[in-house]
Amino acid sequence: MALSLHRYIGFGRNGDLNSILKQRIKKERERSPVIAIKIGDVLPENVIVEILSWLPVKALLQFKSVCKSWYAIISGRDFISKHLTNYYNHKNDHNDCLLVHYYVSHGECQLYELLIDDPPRVIGAETFYEMPMYGSNICGPCNGIYYLYHFGSYHDESHALWNPAISELKVLPPIMTKPNLSSNRTFAENEVYGFGYDTVTQDYKVVVLKGYCHEENEASAPWGVLIYSLMKDSWRYWGDLTQYYDLEQSECYIVVNGCFYWLQRLSSALIISFNVVTDAIQEIQVPVYDSGDDVDSYYKNNLAVYDDSLAFLVIHEHEKRLDIWTWNGGLWTKKFAIGTTIGIRRPIGHWKKNKLILESPEYGIFLCDPNTQEIWDLAFQMGCWCYGVFVYRESLVSIEDRNKWGHHEEAETDANHF
Repeated sequence: MALSLHRYIGFGRNGDLNSILKQRIKKERERSPVIAIKIGDVLPENVIVEILSWLPVKALLQFKSVCKSWYAIISGRDFISKHLTNYYNHKNDHNDCLLVHYYVSHGECQLYELLIDDPPRVIGAETFYEMPMYGSNICGPCNGIYYLYHFGSYHDESHALWNPAISELKVLPPIMTKPNLSSNRTFAENEVYGFGYDTVTQDYKVVVLKGYCHEENEASAPWGVLIYSLMKDSWRYWGDLTQYYDLEQSECYIVVNGCFYWLQRLSSALIISFNVVTDAIQEIQVPVYDSGDDVDSYYKNNLAVYDDSLAFLVIHEHEKRLDIWTWNGGLWTKKFAIGTTIGIRRPIGHWKKNKLILESPEYGIFLCDPNTQEIWDLAFQMGCWCYGVFVYRESLVSIEDRNKWGHHEEAETDANHF
């Protein structure tokens, strides 16, 4: 159900959390047809495969030790793909864990694991100290895999892919240097990234956009585009963007139909997209909207995914209103204008069934359903800046074993497949 659910046992006042978890486990066992399977039972293999393909990863890892035939089934490429389709894309009632990425101090980030109840509220919260490359930025998930990026002192960078469900981590080779730097005194100033699955080549790819600055005159150079292929385990230089952009890391995982999106907020708002399949770059103008009386509108805008489409979110703080636009067929369509009774600082993520995650000026986290215009306080608050909120998704997909990658169809808008 979560990254480390056992840590929550006994947490909370008056045993409330312990009671809730026991009820969930009991219901899961009652629903699970696997309890009817005993080693001595005679069932066709296709029936066993179908039953197992609907079970959580944690259970499947345990069932590998039942017998050799089950180990072979669960470890097989075809089963991993089937499980990805059955459980990962369509299982609705076991994916209630969020990862919240907070800025703690200069150069340090921290990851929190939140267990969400129904109706939405946080019933368990834990700092995820077991995260590899502690303090890394996080991006994902793509088929249960996350991209980690850590920028240390003296321009020391680390990049990795991580599947927490099966405890796999792959540290990527050092990112290559942009080959056409005009001076030795030119250095990387900023970096944004995306991680996704190329359905044509059946390869996982990381796309990094690096901004550079000339130390002599502080002029900014065009962004370089670098692409990592997991299949080749190497980086390649794609080329430069036509100009320098003031791009920001997305507070949530933005990939739609194989395209990554990044938002420029300063000077003039603009969206840059990169297609991981075709290697095509595109500029997208944001919709024309009324900024109202908001003087500081820098963090009032954000990108999200809504109805499997790119969404542009605008907060009108003084009017206590949230506007949602979606991008389809080269046009923006205004979907909702939601009035709120609470102050909202900025949108910071999206979750299941088109729900949006918002942050208040006091750093509290709220969940908003645009369709019903309901807003829930998730009862989790930190006195620090939130870098983003990500869905935790389980999968059996191995980062190391490339023979088991094939036929995976990326759940590109993971939050909307619950």
